[in-house]
Amino acid sequence: MTEESRSSVPTSPPLLRLSDRKTNWWALGGVALAALVVGLAIRANRPLAEGKPTRQDWVELHGKASYFRDRASFGDALQAGLAAAELAPKVYGPNHLAVAESLNTLGLIYADLARYDDALAAYEQAVPILQQTFGPMSKEVAQAGSNLALTLMRMGQYDEARPIFEKALEITENLSGPESVETALAVTHLANLRDATGDHAAAQPLHERALSIRRRLLGPVDRKTAESMANLAFCLVQSAEGRPADQKSGKPSAEAVAERKRAADLLAQSMAVRGRILPADSLDVAGSLATAATLARLDGRLDDAGRLALESLAIREAKLGVEHPSTASSLDALGKVRRDAGSLDEAEEFFTKAAQVRLKKLGPAHPRTLDSLTTLAALHTARKQHELAEKAWRRIVEIRERVDGPEAIAVAAPLEALAGILQASDRAKEAGEAKARAAQIREAAKKAAEEAKKAAEDRAKADAAKKPPAEAKSATAAPVAK
Repeated sequence: MTEESRSSVPTSPPLLRLSDRKTNWWALGGVALAALVVGLAIRANRPLAEGKPTRQDWVELHGKASYFRDRASFGDALQAGLAAAELAPKVYGPNHLAVAESLNTLGLIYADLARYDDALAAYEQAVPILQQTFGPMSKEVAQAGSNLALTLMRMGQYDEARPIFEKALEITENLSGPESVETALAVTHLANLRDATGDHAAAQPLHERALSIRRRLLGPVDRKTAESMANLAFCLVQSAEGRPADQKSGKPSAEAVAERKRAADLLAQSMAVRGRILPADSLDVAGSLATAATLARLDGRLDDAGRLALESLAIREAKLGVEHPSTASSLDALGKVRRDAGSLDEAEEFFTKAAQVRLKKLGPAHPRTLDSLTTLAALHTARKQHELAEKAWRRIVEIRERVDGPEAIAVAAPLEALAGILQASDRAKEAGEAKARAAQIREAAKKAAEEAKKAAEDRAKADAAKKPPAEAKSATAAPVAK
């Protein structure tokens, strides 16, 4: 963001700096909500009155932006959102709440379109106005930070997003209570972040908590309750897919079977609710179809999986376009179905398209891009396409070295895969060098982990030694059963 774009708003106080970034603006209510409710559908195509712009003009433009966004008409939403953001400071002044509302809505639209840098720039201008208006520890600022963190999460910047989500949850719990609808939303954000990082064990209890709150406060037939059921189902499906098979039978583990069964039940409930209250081509429905496709594939129902994945892809292509990260996820899902069905040429085509979209929209260092590149490299390896596989694994190693460092543990696995390809290509010396380097990285990581564990134990002993004898004993020894 340029200095000129920053100059119209005050400097951010400490709570949410550039790296402290979201907002659900239904909580702000006010003028924008009135615009949505009163005659918005009629106003949606009315041109602005000629002459000097008025506050009513902003109300209608801002309402149009939200109206079109809710209907996934993102091109129309962006046009109205840009006009509202330009108009707001002219009719209200540069630091008015309406300016922050316009910037926030614009950020949401940019994020929907995967224009993440533009979304961050909009949020970073909105946050200081909200801090000035409501105070740095307000619900409005917490929600603004969550919007910003959601964008960071979509960009793959998980470490930067996590503390913002945690702070937003802390503020929301303090102000709204631990069992409020606002808290359920903040918990959901943190749960989705855990899922994005692959920590499904940590995500599940958070999803359970959000679902419990929404069921109790909103009822079972509510869009947000259905969202929580779908989120929990997704978490369980991803967890089940990541579990190793039973060593004796080679079949899915008992834990994976139980997770898949519960996911199927939750997904059926969620899709029933969404089918009643949402259009059949909504993006929420597309998300449920995508999860259902993965579940069907894990269950071996490949015909069903292919059909569901194609339905999800069709919706996402129509609503978001062919070059969107969510569309890439559907392409990746289709590739996995075709791979498991043995149609490897088709699988490669889908995997390649997904990787191309992710490279373009997310960049090579994004976790989802690396997932795509790894999936494609593994397919080349399985098909004994040694030249393509070598190129793919080398690219992954280079990205990992640049992102994580040349000695990072994340470099070891692609190095080992590269060593296997080199060995199969009768290049034993190069294979040995790659394998040795991978072993060295793993040994260094193991040693570092042991040292960290010992340091933690030493700190615990030192802390215990500083306490009075009775307190130290109670802190380190369990009571004896009588």
